[in-house]
Amino acid sequence: MSATVLARASRAEWSRIWSVRSSWVFLCAIGLAIVGLGVLSGIDVANNPDSAPDDGSAWDVARFTAMFALFGTVAWSVVTSTSDHATGAIVPTLQWTPRRGLLLAARCAVIALTVTAIGLALVVAASVAVWALAPDIGLPLADGLASLGDLVIVIGCGALLGIGLGLATRSTAAALVLAIALLLVLPLLVGNLPFEWAPTVSSRLPGSGALFLIFGEGPLDDMTPMSARLTLVTWAVAAVAAGGWRLLRSDAGH
Repeated sequence: MSATVLARASRAEWSRIWSVRSSWVFLCAIGLAIVGLGVLSGIDVANNPDSAPDDGSAWDVARFTAMFALFGTVAWSVVTSTSDHATGAIVPTLQWTPRRGLLLAARCAVIALTVTAIGLALVVAASVAVWALAPDIGLPLADGLASLGDLVIVIGCGALLGIGLGLATRSTAAALVLAIALLLVLPLLVGNLPFEWAPTVSSRLPGSGALFLIFGEGPLDDMTPMSARLTLVTWAVAAVAAGGWRLLRSDAGH
């Protein structure tokens, strides 16, 4: 019975994503930004081969577009997770799926998997665009799999962070501000404070973990891919736990 209800709730969440105009706006905007930047990067490398990374491939050239994929998919996740609270549609949603734990599972799974798959597909498209315009730098499959492996964690955990913040605040604006602060503002701000502890605190923020996995650089010299992954996963789990607690424990109208 639970599996049936979960499947039904997942189908409803999938329909809800694509039944609102904002999802199509996000898809077009993110797609244009990421693929467009891939094309521009490919043109730049074709005209100036020295601008390509040493021993790098098209994956390396287009890797920076993952930051746009991250912020775009986080914003998309926030808007999607808060939309029915903003419109009052959460009431019929809970009438349709009164078992809130199953609703939480369906919402997290469907939104996170959808936006992560789209984000990865767009980064791949940007890499292919770079390679098509500058074929000499290559597009090795092994490099691509390694790069996409880290991006799954970056974009997936970012999506879950956005969903959790959205469910916890029930406010699109508040969740977006918190997400931007955790992913961009606070890591840079704290990391540049004139205190010995500042780089350590900055390295524990999700934005530092994402930047390290994308660019290989962080506030601490001893950061590792594993520590960055653990940081992202910890923040994603904490955000979903906070959002889930509010969904399960508080009235939908408050």
